[in-house]
Amino acid sequence: MSKHIIFDLDGTLVDSSPGVIEAVNYALTESGHQPRGHDEIARYIGYPLEEMFEAFTGSPSDRLNALFQEQARMTLVGLTTALPGVDSLLPRFRAAGYQIAIATTKYRVHTEGIVRHLGWNGLFDALASGDEVPRVKPAPDIVELALKRLSADPADTVMIGDTINDVIAARAAGITKIIAIQSPFGGDNIAAYKPDLIVARFADLAEVFGLP
Repeated sequence: MSKHIIFDLDGTLVDSSPGVIEAVNYALTESGHQPRGHDEIARYIGYPLEEMFEAFTGSPSDRLNALFQEQARMTLVGLTTALPGVDSLLPRFRAAGYQIAIATTKYRVHTEGIVRHLGWNGLFDALASGDEVPRVKPAPDIVELALKRLSADPADTVMIGDTINDVIAARAAGITKIIAIQSPFGGDNIAAYKPDLIVARFADLAEVFGLP
């Protein structure tokens, strides 16, 4: 059994949608665009901001990204919650001898802030964030950075995520064991990308990995 696990963050470990939605609508309204509803924004969570803003406004914008980060620095971390089952299972992965990492498109400051906010200090062996690499998912860069920081062989690593971008990025990084969790935000036909296993809830991973 592989002893390294790389987790996506949004939709896999946490729900940061309240803070993301607030920051997105702040950026849109400050730029003269109409705010968007919860479901419209939530389906893009975990994907590059540029992709979402292009869909909403017709073109990507450095100003929109900057406004998003301005608001996110104030509210995103504090509004983020752990998804059901995560708080209890993460220590069990560690107790079972797994080295675990996060690979996320979120900026490093938000990733570290969420880890602190949720009391997860010391649980993760490595963090890899979107502003630390040239390309975000579905490019493999973030996953490759997590592998490097874990000193892990892709063949001895499992990727766990909730979007097609997680599956594509993991495969491009050489990881062949991929588990998908059904996204709480919906929208993806992740089964079409043939992960090795799809589970309905994070808590289901306890049985998959035989955690004590």
